[in-house]
Amino acid sequence: MIKEKLYIYAYISLSILLIACSSSDNDGGEEPVQATCSDGIQNGNETDIDCGGVCNACPTGVVIPTSGFDAPTSYDGYNMVWSDEFNDDNLQLQKWSYHIGDGCPNLCGWGNEELQSYSNSSENLFFEEGNLVIAARHEGGSSYSSSRIHTDNKFEFQYGRVDIRASMPSATGSWVALWLLNHNYTITNPGAWWPSGGEIDVMEYLGEDPTEIFGTAHYGSDFNSRRFNSKKYPAPDENYNKIYYVFSIIWEEDKITWLVNDVEYHSITPAQTNGQPYPFNDEFYLLMNLSVGGNLPVNPLATEYPDFLIIDYIRVYQKK
Repeated sequence: MIKEKLYIYAYISLSILLIACSSSDNDGGEEPVQATCSDGIQNGNETDIDCGGVCNACPTGVVIPTSGFDAPTSYDGYNMVWSDEFNDDNLQLQKWSYHIGDGCPNLCGWGNEELQSYSNSSENLFFEEGNLVIAARHEGGSSYSSSRIHTDNKFEFQYGRVDIRASMPSATGSWVALWLLNHNYTITNPGAWWPSGGEIDVMEYLGEDPTEIFGTAHYGSDFNSRRFNSKKYPAPDENYNKIYYVFSIIWEEDKITWLVNDVEYHSITPAQTNGQPYPFNDEFYLLMNLSVGGNLPVNPLATEYPDFLIIDYIRVYQKK
């Protein structure tokens, strides 16, 4: 008897939930479609597949960190000259642009044999709890999608301090880059300004090893003379995919210093470029992306996707 009552209550509860997400377009002559928020179909007044209408918002799968390091909003002797706190629901296109596609024909695989194609879809870039989220997704076979954004021709600067508060993905084969390129560099003619124009990687991270990141400078008079100066930094607290960390550079004339949570761990000067020109006294622009596969990480495991790069803010300061 008790079990029978429980079954009845469960049936009534389930029916209420189904009705709440049912089509509102029924004319009363037929039984309403028993739509749910997870049936993979656009039902009634849902505005997208399994989203909107009277259904609850679709879960994204993103776990936003609740702890970690937070940088100050000011530094002695510096002014904040540019920032994005990512508190809007859309990417601010006066600040950012997208790179789209697989890099072809001039930079296929984005120069690194990467597997993903970049998009401006809300499936690959969206906002949650005051964070920008870049999502890498498996699209079948060896195909993946993600997003890459940049400030080329919108914000280019020379020298300063850059702070980026972020939490990393954990999927095998994922590759995060928070970085800068010479203001002359374009993907339509990449060889003209890489590596000669320089590349400053504020932080790179590989999902197969959540215990470390690395900061790197790339340079060289031409492609055959390319060099890099890099150093790894182990997570001082929980792994980089568990909490927020702040990744920074202090960029001065003839010197770049890398920091994690305001602790210095690497630097470069003209004396350390192995006889190659030092290109880092020019203007650069910002880039942020989550790629999949390529010549640095191991091969991705499709079952571990989607996975997410979570960015709370990016701030740029310059000396007064």
